[in-house]
Amino acid sequence: MKKITLLFFALLTGMLANAQETLYSENFESNVTILGDGQMHTFKPSTKAGTWSGKIDLKTAGDANINLRQGWGEQYNLKIESKGAAVTIPDINVAGFTDLNLSYDFVVEDSGDAVKPKIEASVDGGASWVTLPTVASGGGWYKETKLVALPSGNYKTISLRVNPNTVSSNAIMFDNFIITGKKQ
Repeated sequence: MKKITLLFFALLTGMLANAQETLYSENFESNVTILGDGQMHTFKPSTKAGTWSGKIDLKTAGDANINLRQGWGEQYNLKIESKGAAVTIPDINVAGFTDLNLSYDFVVEDSGDAVKPKIEASVDGGASWVTLPTVASGGGWYKETKLVALPSGNYKTISLRVNPNTVSSNAIMFDNFIITGKKQ
């Protein structure tokens, strides 16, 4: 019995050592008031400094407006219009972790042609960006959860940039950005 208990403990310890941990999570709520379904809050990101659930302030070039659209209950989604500003989440601490992944919820506003979100990552503070592989999605208000691998390597921070959809004129919405990784 003692050997079985030790074997079980060894297996459990090994499984926990390889488990993915959540390093960052952002649900785009930012302490905004509840509106009706489909309504939006539009504001400059600097006006919400210190209020994001992921504890990292969102940024846009020139502090251009961003939109949070209420839907699917009382939660908000980051809505990016086809000609809207790219939204950046800078310098997310990932030091000491490998095998990083990003999961997010994705919605195409209106029914329309398939669209492909453009999410980029930077491991050098925004000096250069690499486009993450994403999966094309159809329109029609259907919320889908996506999972993509983040760039491999040994770096301390990663920045994410969500760009407007340029494949079609449909707006795209994001929610629940989560970065996971394995401790080195």
